Amino acid sequence: MPINNFALLRAQDIVKNGWAHEQLPVSVSDGWYEFAKLWEDLPIDPYVQPSHRTRRYRRLGRLLGRAGGALETLPAQPFYQATDVNRVYGGQARQFAPITPEAYENANFQAVITHDLGFVSRASGIDSDWLITVHMIRVTAGSEGTSAPAPEGRHSDGHDYVAIHLVGRQNCAGGISRVFRKGESEPLFEHAMVNPMETILLDDRAMEHEVTPIGPEGATVATRDMMIIDFERA
Repeated sequence: MPINNFALLRAQDIVKNGWAHEQLPVSVSDGWYEFAKLWEDLPIDPYVQPSHRTRRYRRLGRLLGRAGGALETLPAQPFYQATDVNRVYGGQARQFAPITPEAYENANFQAVITHDLGFVSRASGIDSDWLITVHMIRVTAGSEGTSAPAPEGRHSDGHDYVAIHLVGRQNCAGGISRVFRKGESEPLFEHAMVNPMETILLDDRAMEHEVTPIGPEGATVATRDMMIIDFERA
C-alpha cells in the first residue's frame, strides 16, 4: 500500500487517551529506499555537547499545513524552546541545517506529513491551518558507549501535537519509548519501535515522553533514524 494511501490513525485515541500508537504500512515499490536514504545526508547537530552523551545528526524544516490539506514550505528560521520545556537546549535559538529540496519533493516525505496533518485535524476537531516543524534526526552509538536520543529525558516539546515516526534502526539495543500523562509517575505505554514507520502520536499539551539510550548490538555502530513532526495552530 502506498504511503499516501495510509488509513488515518485512530484519532479518537488521542481525544480519549492523549496518545496513539500504530504501524503505518510501507511498500518498497513506492520509493521507500529513496525516502530512507535521505537520512544518510544529515549534518552533525552542532548543539550537542560531550556531557549530553549522544551522537546526533539533524536537519529541520518548516511548513504551513492548510485546513484543506495543502502544504506550503516556509523559510528556514531558528528553532526555539523555552527553558521550562527543554532543560538541556531551551533558551537558545538553534539554527539547524535546513531540510533539502530533494527531501521536500520526495513523495513519501510529503505523504507522511499529509497523513499526520489529516490525523491532527481530526483529533483537534478544528478546521485550522497548522504550523509544522519537521525534524530529521539520526542518533548513532559505537564502542565508546550508549547514546541518548533525547538528552533532556522525560519531556514535552511545547507544541499542540507531536508525531514520532521511526524511519529505521540498525544494530540497536535499547531505544525504548515511554509515554506519560503529565503529573503521573508511571508510563502509560512502553515500547521499543523496531519496524519502519512505527508511529507514536501525542497530544503534547497533556502528555510527556522519553526514550532510553541506544547501544550497538552485534555490530560496531548502532543507528536510529527518526522523523518527528510538531504541529501548532497557525
